[in-house]
Amino acid sequence: MAVHAHGTEGIAAAVAAGVDGIEHCTWMGRTGFDVREDVVDAIAARGIAVCPAASPDRRGFAERFGRERAEEMFGRLRWMAERGVRLLPGTDADVPHAVFDAFVSSLEFFEHIGLDPAEIVDLATTGAARALGIGGDTGRPAAGLRADLLVVDGDPLADRAALRSVRLVVAGGRVVSRLPGAS
Repeated sequence: MAVHAHGTEGIAAAVAAGVDGIEHCTWMGRTGFDVREDVVDAIAARGIAVCPAASPDRRGFAERFGRERAEEMFGRLRWMAERGVRLLPGTDADVPHAVFDAFVSSLEFFEHIGLDPAEIVDLATTGAARALGIGGDTGRPAAGLRADLLVVDGDPLADRAALRSVRLVVAGGRVVSRLPGAS
């Protein structure tokens, strides 16, 4: 079960209830940010995944809400990852200005907060599959798992922008999308 929680009280209640994932997890309190280290430690210890639903337009977010506030939020995510919290990429596609086709930008956000390229690719593949409870079936290329593949031009470990050049999509071993010239 995943919950949508911006407020610290909601985050703490969700952790106490035993959720599997928290969307946003922004630690909003009555007078500003209210991060509780004990709750962060519990999130990490229980393997609760946190999807900040980071704005694909992090610069625009900083302009709208203030650079200092934005950097505090971004730094807190970096700090949570360093404490062992599993982060997941995602967009808040149900709100204005957040769309499904901005997923690659949400991955680039994680580069901004200091995750290395291999960690970022893992977030979107193995990490996402584990968080959804399907890690035993998909999420990595291995014998016996579903053949769910995304083939791109370039190396996403060297440049996340390569993910914008999709050549082939395979789901469950079946080609579902092939761009001209892809074999």
